[in-house]
Amino acid sequence: AQSQARGADDGRAVYRLKDIQWQEPATGRVREVKIVTQNENGPCPLIALVNVLQLAGVLQIVGSRRTITDAELTGMLADQLFQQDAGSPAVAEKDVSAALSLLPTLSEGLDVDLQFAHIYDFGDSGHVQLFRAFGVDLVHGWVVDADGEADVAAVLAAECRNSYEGAVEYILACDEASQGAVVGGHAGELDARQQRAVASARLLSAWLERTATQLTDSGLRMLGAMLPDNRLCVLFRNNHFSTLYRRGPGELFVLCTDDAVAGDARIVWESLRDVHQATSQFFDSQFALLSSKSDDYVQAGAQRRDASVDEQEAAQIDEDYALALRLHEQEEQERQRRGQQPSGGSALQVRQQDRMPPGMQVREHGQLYGVPEVSREGETRLARA
Repeated sequence: AQSQARGADDGRAVYRLKDIQWQEPATGRVREVKIVTQNENGPCPLIALVNVLQLAGVLQIVGSRRTITDAELTGMLADQLFQQDAGSPAVAEKDVSAALSLLPTLSEGLDVDLQFAHIYDFGDSGHVQLFRAFGVDLVHGWVVDADGEADVAAVLAAECRNSYEGAVEYILACDEASQGAVVGGHAGELDARQQRAVASARLLSAWLERTATQLTDSGLRMLGAMLPDNRLCVLFRNNHFSTLYRRGPGELFVLCTDDAVAGDARIVWESLRDVHQATSQFFDSQFALLSSKSDDYVQAGAQRRDASVDEQEAAQIDEDYALALRLHEQEEQERQRRGQQPSGGSALQVRQQDRMPPGMQVREHGQLYGVPEVSREGETRLARA
């Protein structure tokens, strides 16, 4: 993952803005919205939440500006919490308190423990309360098929609290008790109870490997059928938070916020049609299909972005953003000169790679985000990246 550019004076993150058109489903009115784009994993919950609230008409970034900082975004969210109208739906005081406590660190990421029974199921924590405080649904599609995968569902329910964190703990606890029979594959002398536990843990590990995209066919069907029409929400998938729009039955679209297409006004939405996104397509702001291949648009967008960065003073980039990019490059060069690891960072990846069971392997590129860091004793901690 590329590192987000940061301001020169206080280390704040700087995000590029992209102008899109959004047609309000209820009124049909078309308005301009400045969505926030990103080029690293860390700030994705902040960006996804702000973009949902902008499309919903709750927040608005105004003016001709082309960048915004994380401090400004969190300030907007804090102001919204304090300025909620008396006539708006009641929000639990504990949710507001949790949201206010999390806002200062929201750009660094969020820890969530999703649960495999339903698209709305997450471990109840302050991180989930954050979305509730703003009236935004947090959903996922990593759902076990209770009928077609009844054996996996039974292990998850009986041994793992139906949660990802519980599954990690169970697999490693069984591996530890069996001296490496689950993860390491080194089976020693096991009694009948241990053999059953190892078999269950291997079954669960294999399922996690098959569903490594954190989206299942069952979960995709649920998202397409159970979300209301014209619903905006935040989707957690592939260790990433995205803005999701359910337009109609089975019509799921993810807002394109990658910095590689920030300069291309045509690319606004990407369809979500299968668990690997092998059949996904790009759409414009009116949900008209773009005729060229998706890869061609991404490559062209990346080339335009790189060209604008090289020009430094081009109209697409604010002066402070260009300066931040140059400072970041100097920092990386200094790290390389000293023989240090780049700030994109793989030490966390290597540490977790050694400890992860099959199916929970670190991706080849990019930082880990929201994935439990696991010890051999079965302890877990959701790692921030």
